[in-house]
Amino acid sequence: MQHSFSGSKIVFVTFLTLMGAFGLNLTAGQFFAPLNEAYGWDLTVLSLAVSVNMITWGVFQPVMGKLIDRFGPKVVIASSAGLMGIAFILSATITQLWQFFLYYGVFTAIGFAGCGSMANSVLVSRWFMKKRVKMLTRSSMGMNIGQLILLPLTGFLIASSGFRSAFVVLGLIMLVIVVPLVVFVVKNNPKDVNQSPDGDATSFFTAAKSASLKEALQSREFWVATLGFATCGFTLYLVTMHLPNFAVDLGGGKSLGGQLLGLAALASACSMWVTGQLTRSIGKKKLLVILYIMRLLAFIWLAMSPGIWQLYVFAIVYGASSMPIIPLVTGVISDKFGKNAMGSILGFSWFIHQVFAALGVYLGGYFRSLTGDYTFVFWMGAVLLAIGVVLTTFIKDTSVPASSKTVAQY
Repeated sequence: MQHSFSGSKIVFVTFLTLMGAFGLNLTAGQFFAPLNEAYGWDLTVLSLAVSVNMITWGVFQPVMGKLIDRFGPKVVIASSAGLMGIAFILSATITQLWQFFLYYGVFTAIGFAGCGSMANSVLVSRWFMKKRVKMLTRSSMGMNIGQLILLPLTGFLIASSGFRSAFVVLGLIMLVIVVPLVVFVVKNNPKDVNQSPDGDATSFFTAAKSASLKEALQSREFWVATLGFATCGFTLYLVTMHLPNFAVDLGGGKSLGGQLLGLAALASACSMWVTGQLTRSIGKKKLLVILYIMRLLAFIWLAMSPGIWQLYVFAIVYGASSMPIIPLVTGVISDKFGKNAMGSILGFSWFIHQVFAALGVYLGGYFRSLTGDYTFVFWMGAVLLAIGVVLTTFIKDTSVPASSKTVAQY
């Protein structure tokens, strides 16, 4: 008896997993005020926990990639989501500063490395060939929806029942909803249930040859895509961590930054959907160039037009050009190098992304303290994005024609 193609279930589960993973990992800032109030912990020191989280996440990306290549994405995603849930529940018990650094800065970050974008991208890439980027964009919308739902939920829980209850509820979301779905629904490969990528046997003949991590690291294509992606990391986290403070610098209220990031997340979700629809007609490379140019223009606007209303324009343009870059870069690398070492290859690319992300966060604070404003670092972001545009033009959009006879070992 022929079963319906399970790829849509995989995309749904990865969507929910990314909702939980990104939603939880980005809630830390909302706990700063109640923790400061309860224990007097300095906000600067608490912010350092975010840097520890980012660095730990980046370091563990290649590690999780290797584990995925060896054991498959299912067990890595399920155990990592479980670790995130346990780390948040443990956070409800904290009374010492080191505990927050350990539970959020380390445990949550390790879990996030194994159930975030990289891991779920590998899983979706195994199930789809012809519609890979379209399905990657649909699953990746979970990153935006997680922010839109879980960040306000966190604020409500903290206000209504305190930060300890908020930690518990968020942890249970991962343990009770996400982990069981991954365990009982996800399969590592279509062949595990006698199916083919895209539900179409001809997809076996559209795959590029699978490469090793060593071969990828020796490829110009890998470094062109990855270094372009690094400029995305620098500017993405520069905005995420410093836009709220920049809004206050310009005379906005303390809630304005959250509103702007929410608007950016909504614009990103809409752009993610549109990007997925346009990939086959325009191509991944052209879409990437367009998105990098949009973000470049947004940063120039931000550096030249410091006013409250300009921030809303920035949030929309920046948001539309933010998260959609992730599935497109994933698609480019997957098309080029196949699936056999995809976890290791994407993990290394994400590691470079996170190094630049941490640099963006650090330099944003450093130059703000040194010069009194963010102008210089915003121009620095614009220059990096211009380099990203140039690098991306050298990518070969390797959409393999259906006539290819290279067989992927799925």
